[in-house]
Amino acid sequence: MRLVCVCRGMPGLGRVAPTVGLLMTLARRGQMEVVFAAYAAGVGYLRRLGMTVEDLGMPAGLFIDSVAPQALRALALAERYGPDAVLVDGEPFLPVTLADAGVPVIYLANPHDLLPDVTTFQRVNRRLLTHADAVIVSSVGCLRPRLHQQVVTGTPCLEVPAIVKEFAVHHQPSSPPRVLVTSGGGSVGADPAFRAATDDAIDRTIQALRALVDAGDVEAVTLVLGVDATPPPQSGERWLRVIAEPVELTNLYAQHEVLVARAGRNVAAEALYCGIPTVLLPIETDRHRAAEQLANAAIAAKTGQVQSVPDWRRPGSLRGAISRALGSAARRERRLGQCGNQAAVGFLDQIIAAAHQRDTPPLLRAAPIPKRATGHG
Repeated sequence: MRLVCVCRGMPGLGRVAPTVGLLMTLARRGQMEVVFAAYAAGVGYLRRLGMTVEDLGMPAGLFIDSVAPQALRALALAERYGPDAVLVDGEPFLPVTLADAGVPVIYLANPHDLLPDVTTFQRVNRRLLTHADAVIVSSVGCLRPRLHQQVVTGTPCLEVPAIVKEFAVHHQPSSPPRVLVTSGGGSVGADPAFRAATDDAIDRTIQALRALVDAGDVEAVTLVLGVDATPPPQSGERWLRVIAEPVELTNLYAQHEVLVARAGRNVAAEALYCGIPTVLLPIETDRHRAAEQLANAAIAAKTGQVQSVPDWRRPGSLRGAISRALGSAARRERRLGQCGNQAAVGFLDQIIAAAHQRDTPPLLRAAPIPKRATGHG
């Protein structure tokens, strides 16, 4: 199978990592050729994985619009490479650009991007994605694959449990425990108050953890900052390791007993998949992202291994949630959760096969295999 994957590359890896996870599942079936197109943090991450990547360059606006130079480069790549399909994650205008490229375009969507009649952004997304051949929705709240008829008018849409990079945990418990904290990928295009609130949440978390370190209840803390996050004042202390760039968290879960994070979709999905006790801090100060943050945290909290703390500004609420997570980590082994990778792969196969049938001349498609004559003449 030959694929071109066009992924949004900023502010973090949230629109790149799910595509990589899906491709890893595909690669287990046999030979596959993939070319990526991305920009910013996405390019560096993909190159570190050894992927073939074309750097599209930073778009002038929040997204690559349908006639931007980056869109035309993506179109030229698809025409030059001749793939079986183009996967797009995070750039909703690109299906318009690629609509006449002669190759099926499959869009990997966040369910909150497609909610009906909520914001102009969501209404426009639903209209733009009518130009895609199919949409795969990777959803934290989905328990089993569901085919939707009306989410995007006229376009097959399959909702699956969250697509993640499938990874082995191999967790070796530490006593005292270690805590992983992440501020999320970034805040590009959000209300500035969203970044300020995220920094506040992380600072309060580090303060609470410092008290637990002093009490001997936590051994060490790793803090992964988004691209525009502010390092906390405690950054120079020996118990606190700060990673000040977007990195893949999948390699860090096994090295920690508890996770504290902003309530983004990918981190919630990965936490559920690897079974790490988690405290999610939904940030509500941006009107476009508040509903998504709250929904992700509330849905994940139904599992019991995740706690949602919308009132994280109350010191008692935050400290209590972290203490409960530490207690949970000490009491039980981790259990891997589910992901939607296999269902997404099956749907992808169907879309590619259907496109091939449409492109095959009718006489070739319908001609029966002639039977060998058996008479004696």
